[in-house]
Amino acid sequence: MKKKLVSTMLILSMAISMIACGKKDADKDKDDSGANQSAADIQPVDDSVAFWEQTSEDGKVRSYLTGEFIDPELRNQRPKAIMIENTKAAIPQYGIENAGIIYECVVEGGITRMMGIFDTYTGMDQIGNVRSSRPYFVYFASEYDAIYTHAGGNPAAFELIDDKHLVENINLLKNEGKKGVNAGYRTGKSEHTLYTYSEGIDKGIEKQGYDRALPEGYEPHFKFAAEGNNLENGQDCQAIQLYYYTNKPYWIYNPDDGLYYRYEYNKKQVDGLTGNQLTAKNIIIQNVEWFTYQGSQYLGYLLSYNSGAGKYITNGKMIDIRWEKMADTDITHYYNAETGEEIQLNVGNTWIQAVQGAGEGDFTDGNEYYADKSQFSKAQ
Repeated sequence: MKKKLVSTMLILSMAISMIACGKKDADKDKDDSGANQSAADIQPVDDSVAFWEQTSEDGKVRSYLTGEFIDPELRNQRPKAIMIENTKAAIPQYGIENAGIIYECVVEGGITRMMGIFDTYTGMDQIGNVRSSRPYFVYFASEYDAIYTHAGGNPAAFELIDDKHLVENINLLKNEGKKGVNAGYRTGKSEHTLYTYSEGIDKGIEKQGYDRALPEGYEPHFKFAAEGNNLENGQDCQAIQLYYYTNKPYWIYNPDDGLYYRYEYNKKQVDGLTGNQLTAKNIIIQNVEWFTYQGSQYLGYLLSYNSGAGKYITNGKMIDIRWEKMADTDITHYYNAETGEEIQLNVGNTWIQAVQGAGEGDFTDGNEYYADKSQFSKAQ
């Protein structure tokens, strides 16, 4: 399951060459061969390597998920991917604010479901509520070598989990019971009341015998802009209305702190643990070809061995992007559509919004982007 660095790097260089053929190689490995080289012969250190080598004054290192400083032992642990329900009956969600990355995708019936990717989850007594898996979330979780927590799933998801072994998982439907003993617990009798927690995830990992450490040569999923990325050539974007018609989510930019604030069901979306409104430093819109599994209501997204369009939004600006995913567990790479260069995120959390593009209907035109939030009625 764990990615081999050599094959991953080979696929990455193939992807970059296809998108930006003819472009000069700007990032070369540092030559350690010797002190006899002149200064002109020595290649500069790769900025991305320099970024990951940074430490804070108190010895913290950069998170692979957010680029923020975290304790060194946390960065070396495998991330935890947790399925989170997003129906009106299930809000507020608990612990979601701690996720470094959140994926949101439409599932059957037009509702959306979320998956949080966590590297800092210690001390959290309630995360969720946790719901069932869908195959596209399995693909996304596998890109991080994450341990995947869910509550059951549809047949296509279990094919990827049990047959293809794309992820190591904790199924709370088989690991629920008393808090402090099991990986999951319930606060009520309904399907909206199943939660996990920090100690429970650790118990699930121990029970399954999973390796907690990231593999040697682990490749960070994203690149980060060490000096910040203001998308100088991008379009202004201070508000976003997504087409998801059940929860009707939207984002509004706050220039005072450089964050986008999240709303859904016509009110602020908050974390039930802290009461804080959810925010994003980076928003990626990923247009994906989709279909419905024959004889069912379940959706599928064509992610592996595929590519598509989208947008990257940060700091009140927006650019067009292209994405590529070369194999089932390979990282999805996002490129500036104009320059062909891989995008560099700003330090902070990221929301990835999957949009139903070509396939059984194209919903990309349903998203609305506002250069000035005063033009957006819900922001007034």
